[in-house]
Amino acid sequence: MRPARWLALGVVLATAPWMVAEVVPRQQRYVLHVLIFTALFAALALSYDLVVGHVGSLSLAHPAFFGVGAYMAAILATRGRWPFVADVLAAILGAAAVAALVGVPLFRLREHAFAVGTLGLALVASIVANNWVEVTRGPLCITGIPKPTLGPLAVTTLPAYYWLALTALGAVVLLYHGLTTFRLGRAFHAVRDNEPLAGAAGIDPLKYRLLAFTIAAGLAGGIGALYVHYLSVMCPEEMTVALTVNLLVIVFLGGVGSLRGVLVGAVLFTALPEVLRLAPTWRLVIYGTLLLVVVVRSPEGLDSLLRRVTRARA
Repeated sequence: MRPARWLALGVVLATAPWMVAEVVPRQQRYVLHVLIFTALFAALALSYDLVVGHVGSLSLAHPAFFGVGAYMAAILATRGRWPFVADVLAAILGAAAVAALVGVPLFRLREHAFAVGTLGLALVASIVANNWVEVTRGPLCITGIPKPTLGPLAVTTLPAYYWLALTALGAVVLLYHGLTTFRLGRAFHAVRDNEPLAGAAGIDPLKYRLLAFTIAAGLAGGIGALYVHYLSVMCPEEMTVALTVNLLVIVFLGGVGSLRGVLVGAVLFTALPEVLRLAPTWRLVIYGTLLLVVVVRSPEGLDSLLRRVTRARA
């Protein structure tokens, strides 16, 4: 997408609360709630795509890192009375540290074994969250998580939190673009496309896979912190394997390794089911049919379909 189009899209997104208030004033809160979830899921999916799309490792451990960040922020904010920025930074560093520790033995595994190992990590994290009641409160959940404050500014309204989520998404987009475009991105792609050849060229596959894994985990932890500050509650159900399934659908629906594709996939996955609530009886049927059509007509994702349409117009 050209810079002018990105700028126009940014202006539209930044002014969305006012546009929503003018177009659907009665549903403003609901629409903003959907937009906030869309922004958070888009940022989380981009972090996931760093591992799946750019170094080619099918990790199923993202819910664990999301949960580590979410629980760290929740505990530090409620029991330690840490300020918002401090607990978000702690969540990022904590999730990244866990990924760095478990990543070394996990990346000694090959392909399917790696996927199973990361799935085991996600399941263990979910079990710990459910049963370590002294820390996580288990099924009782951690409640009373305060709303974010940035210095003298308190983020208490839906438009304010929407802009915070949009800012976080913008930061993740810039980081994703920087990591996957320049020299580091070329190293990622070399490891993904031909690991033996990358090793022969002096690129250490373990180093770059672990780097992408750690950065993605840190981003997931930070997004988890934003998520719990928005909901003001954190429960173990938020970090089940179903979250991985959702991320896989977003990434493969939009296009693996594509910034535009992942963003489009996040919008469709998050916003489209809410739109289809207008037809509650057929909602899941219509949504499943649309997913099936996309998979059949464009197996490489929606980004590939958009590129073909652009070339046809040209």
